[in-house]
Amino acid sequence: MNDGSGHVRALERQDTLLKWGRRLGGFALCAALVFGSLHLYDGWRRQHLAAQTAQFIARGDIASAVLTARRLLEFDPDSLVASRAMAEMAEQSGRPEALEWRRKIARLEPRRPDNQILLARCALRFAHAEMAERILDSLPPAAQAGSDYHQLRGTIALARQDKAEAETHFAAAALAAPANPQLELNLVLLRLTSADRDVVHQARQKLVALAENPAVRLEALRTLTAEALARSDRPAAQDWARQLNAQPAATFSDSLLNFQAAEGTPSAESALATAQKRAAAAPAEAAQLITWLNRHDMARIAAEWGVALPREIRELQPVPLAIAESFSFLQNWTALRAWVEGKNWGSCESLRLAVESHALRRLSPAGEPSMESQVVWRAALTAAQARPEQLGVVAQLAEGWGYEAQAESTWWLIANSQNTGSALSALQRFYQKKQDTHGLWRVAKRALELNPGDLVAANNCASLGLLLSGDNTSRRLALKLHSDYPANRAFTATYAYALQTEGRGAEALQLLERLKEEELQYPSIAAYYVVILVENGKLERARPFLAHAKRATLLPEEQALLRAATQKLLAGSAPELATK
Repeated sequence: MNDGSGHVRALERQDTLLKWGRRLGGFALCAALVFGSLHLYDGWRRQHLAAQTAQFIARGDIASAVLTARRLLEFDPDSLVASRAMAEMAEQSGRPEALEWRRKIARLEPRRPDNQILLARCALRFAHAEMAERILDSLPPAAQAGSDYHQLRGTIALARQDKAEAETHFAAAALAAPANPQLELNLVLLRLTSADRDVVHQARQKLVALAENPAVRLEALRTLTAEALARSDRPAAQDWARQLNAQPAATFSDSLLNFQAAEGTPSAESALATAQKRAAAAPAEAAQLITWLNRHDMARIAAEWGVALPREIRELQPVPLAIAESFSFLQNWTALRAWVEGKNWGSCESLRLAVESHALRRLSPAGEPSMESQVVWRAALTAAQARPEQLGVVAQLAEGWGYEAQAESTWWLIANSQNTGSALSALQRFYQKKQDTHGLWRVAKRALELNPGDLVAANNCASLGLLLSGDNTSRRLALKLHSDYPANRAFTATYAYALQTEGRGAEALQLLERLKEEELQYPSIAAYYVVILVENGKLERARPFLAHAKRATLLPEEQALLRAATQKLLAGSAPELATK
């Protein structure tokens, strides 16, 4: 018999399930609300940090902008606002990492040509011209018609000293943006360097007209003054300089230009007095005037004026360093030592010690580094390491004084730390001047170690390694670069030489001959093309390219390769070469 207890138990279970269902639903609702609140807070936080970053940038508060941008990147690593802020601030500070931020922005927004333009501009700024060219080549046709594109193309052409191509692009840039007088001014400045007198005359007249435009007036007047000085037209230079210095926005550098225009005339004394009066009120301008006088054979005037400055100006950097330079220019080592010995330059103590070491070295017999000067130099380096930004100044001082060993070791101290951009550039120049292939290879390897995405450094590692040792690591790197960027002529030439060193000359020649004729005529590529042609017995084909190859700036190992190839060409009966 059914007593109804089963129904009661069923109802109880149903009631229990409903209660727990309501509880679980409540928990789920609470969790959803909490999650939603966190999500909303996260979104609000991102927006707030993005707004803060933009505000700090607008106010020019770089330090605060960097801090907020970094915090925003912690929430959102792909934040465009933060990435743009980091790129702009790195560019303003001249730091090479700007390039990586620009790459990231271009990757996040690949369909925006303006991002590619900014990346190309950044690459060009940090001496990666080939990278800038590749980026510009990849732009859509509409973007390649714009003024920014042509302006960058013109700048690249100027770097290659191809004035004709540069003028074509600058003219196209001005035509694409007729409302921008700066583009027209750039074209005029280029035409002022023409060998055609009529072109120069027309450019000068155009420059006079541009000087009436407030947007470019200062730059136009400066150029007119400098151009008049260059052709020794002193009256015109003085007239333009007076107009320039009458402008409310004229700078102290314009006062110096005015003095330069007045040199050798009755107005010179007055112009110098005007510049000195203005400079005496600010340490930066006082140092600028002293430095300018030093470099224009007026170090004695600079030293006398500098030491007579009010103490509150004379003892503030960079004035003491500029006065020290005056004594150095005068080769008055006793006065230089007295100027720095026992003094305290505060935060610039490393510079004082470096100058003192310089004075002690010059006062020692035959100008050799005495024990005392070496001790003081090491103290300078120790002091500079507490302020890494000063190591670069110490290195520049050593280089300027002709102390190559000290300059090199100091630059490497910087290059092996975090602040490497300027140091590697300095070492690159240093070794290039000395034609030191091993040094250049060392610089390239350090640059690639710091930035594996640096294609120029990678190609340098491969090509220099092939020249020095022909090792398999260099060959593999050359292969990778060519495989990843088959249209790059420099990478193609490096890989072709890698094949040649491996005994695969026929493949090397076949690879190079895929390049256009004008690319093969590019001096550095022509040099390798001649070498590989000769090694493969193609003497007749090699001869027309020898003239192009001889225009290349080559390292000693490259010169030896080209010299050997030339001798084989001469031995192969080339009367036209024998007469050269």
